[in-house]
Amino acid sequence: MMKYTVIIPAAGMGSRMNTDYNKIFIPLGESPVIRMTVEKFEADPDCNAIYLAGRKNEIDTLHEILAGCTKVRGIIEGGKERQHSIYNVLSAIEPADYVFVHDGARPFVSKETLTHLKEAVPVHKAVICGVKPKDTLKRIDGSTVEATIDRDRVVAVHTPQAFDYELLVSAYRNALENELSVTDDSMMVEALGVSVHVTPSTYDNIKITTREDLKVAESIMNKREG
Repeated sequence: MMKYTVIIPAAGMGSRMNTDYNKIFIPLGESPVIRMTVEKFEADPDCNAIYLAGRKNEIDTLHEILAGCTKVRGIIEGGKERQHSIYNVLSAIEPADYVFVHDGARPFVSKETLTHLKEAVPVHKAVICGVKPKDTLKRIDGSTVEATIDRDRVVAVHTPQAFDYELLVSAYRNALENELSVTDDSMMVEALGVSVHVTPSTYDNIKITTREDLKVAESIMNKREG
């Protein structure tokens, strides 16, 4: 099986959570969200190294929370936007064959999802994971429906996203040089004209963003413990 390095951007804030501190520090059960996220990769034998992008004033706190996580090789100061934070980490780490990028507030990624990505990235070089939307999707103009979208042709994208290291570095450099505004890493790869492969995720692989997400997270934990 291939080996990879994972980058975890963890420099966000809790604005939609209505907190004045980083949402990744919110506890789920006995562990903060970020510890639960990191431990998923700590437990994966194919993960060689874990790097985080953190806010300057939170780096010491992250080190304290992640004490004992032996694969954490560094916590690097993030930038203005998510893409700047990840590029800061990419610029600071040793080159690797493959790099995964995973949201710090997404603590329920499954072993199966990781396996799908690990199997696909050596073949396709750029791989995302996601799930089919459950709801009917409409394209709108203001408050008017323009069309109903075929759900079989769309996917709700999750992380991790997995890439060939050199490809991801090239994509980031191109995005910065051309001042591209993107919402995920695969958009930068698409901008190079490279195809992105899709593998399955799970509906439990939620990103904790709002107070309602905390209730869903508690339900997921109760289901897994049961």
